[in-house]
Amino acid sequence: MNELLALVFKTDLYTQIISISLIAISLLFIKNKLILLFTGISKKTATDFDDIILKSIQKPLTYLIILVSLILISEALNILFQIFESFDTSKVIYLLIVVLISWTLLRILNGYYCNKSFLRNLKESDDPVVVEQTYEITIRIFKIIVIIITALTLMQEFGLSISGLLAFGGVGGLVIGLAAKDLLSNFFGGLMIFLDRPFKVGEFIKSPDRDIEGIVESIGWRLTVVRTFSKNVLYIPNSAFSNIVVENATRMTNRRINQIIGLRYDDLDKMPKIVDDVRIYLENHNDLDQSIKPFVYFQSFSASSCDFFIRAFTNTKDWREFLKIKEQVLYKVSEIINNHDAIIAFPTMTIEMGSPKE
Repeated sequence: MNELLALVFKTDLYTQIISISLIAISLLFIKNKLILLFTGISKKTATDFDDIILKSIQKPLTYLIILVSLILISEALNILFQIFESFDTSKVIYLLIVVLISWTLLRILNGYYCNKSFLRNLKESDDPVVVEQTYEITIRIFKIIVIIITALTLMQEFGLSISGLLAFGGVGGLVIGLAAKDLLSNFFGGLMIFLDRPFKVGEFIKSPDRDIEGIVESIGWRLTVVRTFSKNVLYIPNSAFSNIVVENATRMTNRRINQIIGLRYDDLDKMPKIVDDVRIYLENHNDLDQSIKPFVYFQSFSASSCDFFIRAFTNTKDWREFLKIKEQVLYKVSEIINNHDAIIAFPTMTIEMGSPKE
């Protein structure tokens, strides 16, 4: 760089300015031709990543050529040293390159996130909402890393002590962390929700530890919004989910029918045939999952009844459909009991009356 500058600055002032301008115009022309050439090649490839890179570097390269040319012209006119006496030309160009590289990386990240084919693939994925949210977080983290590295590089070039700054940042971070403990715990709680994916927007969740039951409407960095069946809205801090058990009912594979039915003690002799008929009926029910065989067994002697239990799993997970199937099963069980001239028991008390002793 220094040899090139020395060669240019040996000529008179007007020749220097004209030479720098012609070189800049030539570089801009060559840059446009190369971008056009590589764009035609990239359109034939299967990936869009090369198109995004070419589009992202186009403006920064233009600014780089123009600004470097202006810096060289200003140095030729002795303007640069009057404004920045402590900087030489190579250092200014170096800082300019750092800023433009940072800008290019940010443009690449923005371009890749806004890519139409990528958004189309998100919608076709099994879990588009969670995948999109996770990808957005990843892009933001990379942007923050690029900005921090660029800022540290610029501060170091301006003579600021990076080690002292990091030490001050550590102490300041400790103070801020103590003051904003709840905010940070909610932030990391939200991050764990995005990474572990115990639930997503639109799913029904409930917790046996807390009075939480409803459909997830949104997951933010600080709060998760849940809409209950009564249409109330719960705003739950994300940190709460790291300390409680959460049941995701949307991800169940089946719904369970679990029912205990009692017969009178007078109908105990009819129990075996009733249990067999109910079992046969359930094993031939098309709406029940036959990969998990229904359970129908005589269970116990209760205070007022002889009990048998029914346990079966429906194919559907829909709540309304489940209630219809359960209703149908209960009606049929009642019919089977009646067909055997038995009666479903209800709480009774027997009082034996005898003649009083004389």
